[in-house]
Amino acid sequence: MRRDADGTIRRAPETRPRLDILPPDISLLTWLGLLAAIFAAGMLRGFTGFGFALAAVPLASLALPPAQVVPAMVFMQVAIGARDWVKERRLADRFSVPRLVVGCALGTPLGVAVLAFLPGPIMRLVVGGVVLLAVFATWHGPGQPRPRQTWFALVCGLASGVFNGLSAMGGPPAVLYFLAVEPDRNITRSSLMFYFPLAAALALPGNFLAGLVHPSTLVMAAAGFPAMLAGCWIGGIAFRHVGGGSYRAVAALCLLTTAAAAIARGGAGLL
Repeated sequence: MRRDADGTIRRAPETRPRLDILPPDISLLTWLGLLAAIFAAGMLRGFTGFGFALAAVPLASLALPPAQVVPAMVFMQVAIGARDWVKERRLADRFSVPRLVVGCALGTPLGVAVLAFLPGPIMRLVVGGVVLLAVFATWHGPGQPRPRQTWFALVCGLASGVFNGLSAMGGPPAVLYFLAVEPDRNITRSSLMFYFPLAAALALPGNFLAGLVHPSTLVMAAAGFPAMLAGCWIGGIAFRHVGGGSYRAVAALCLLTTAAAAIARGGAGLL
């Protein structure tokens, strides 16, 4: 109730709390661009076994702050893990994957803590730098495989965890590890597809604790998941047809393009 100047008593307008279900200030064109980025990243993942977040986060960050994009990508990677854990379990490297997961569990909280406080432009530059590292790892991996060693898997898993929490892109250290120890591209692909949903699951609690998960995050993940599945399906078909011969070249070219876009946007934000 409130009293006017003439003494009339009026009922105050009722206010209700607003629940932001959709991310704010996203146009239809932006939504279409996000879905296209997720679809393209899914094709890369289906072909190489990695690269979904490496491609999707830089592309989606052109339209939205990384702190909004990263948690949605984490949810999508966890969701697709139910399929991949069944489909890829026979070829996945049973020595390496558990050790990578242990290292990732140690490094992920540190990456999440940095994500919660890093400004958007700096974050885009970091994302672009991470992708460039992935390109280097993919294109210049060691020619001769090295022996599998627990300490090497743990160190690569730790680095993967830091990148995983920071940008949902734990790929570069894990890719470098498998390029170093595994000459069979089928085993590498299956192992990475088995590992990354586990790494994404480790990042979920930190994202919740850092206050990065909102209703709009779940809407974005649910809307993007069908596009991710479709892209992974097409990428998998492409791998079965052209496979190992173009594995590194395709991955490197796609990732280099997304890295350049993220670094350009981050640099422009600092000017």
